[in-house]
Amino acid sequence: MTYKDIKHNEEVNELLKKGNQNLGLLGYTEHSQAHCVRVAETAAHILKKFGYPEHDIELARIAGYMHDIGNAINRSRHAEYGGLLANEILKQYDLSVPDRITIVSAISNHDESTGGAVDPISAALIIGDKTDVRRSRVREKPKASFDIHDRVNYAVTDQTLKINTEKKSHLAESANRHRYLQHVRIC
Repeated sequence: MTYKDIKHNEEVNELLKKGNQNLGLLGYTEHSQAHCVRVAETAAHILKKFGYPEHDIELARIAGYMHDIGNAINRSRHAEYGGLLANEILKQYDLSVPDRITIVSAISNHDESTGGAVDPISAALIIGDKTDVRRSRVREKPKASFDIHDRVNYAVTDQTLKINTEKKSHLAESANRHRYLQHVRIC
């Protein structure tokens, strides 16, 4: 099973589409497939820079792409719902049980209000998710109705990710403490 396989999975893509529609109606920023591709690629890039094996990088890509499928059920606790949905979807692939659980755990723990980094894959996923900041994620609405996420995303016109590879042993710890920019900076 590969990242390419999951990107072409009809059920995953429909869940992402429905979740993004739901969030749009609730006034949240864009959480589409484009967001999930960026998160997947950023998580992979982070692990690659730290020298993790390609196998772990692929697991991070898969988790990154699937991380917001739970929004199709509900925004509240979407990470946990997403983990449960991912578990069922991933059972249809030739994926080892430990790899499936690693992906499910990363997805289930990516929201800081209910989880946190439990391993390097989940840490890279959290950082990838939090660093997808761009004006195009803001939905069409009056600027006066912008929430904090809209204001931050709208303010960003260019983004660069800088990674300090000397801090590898603290990757999961820093993500857990919400000190993302200590090791990964957006400039």
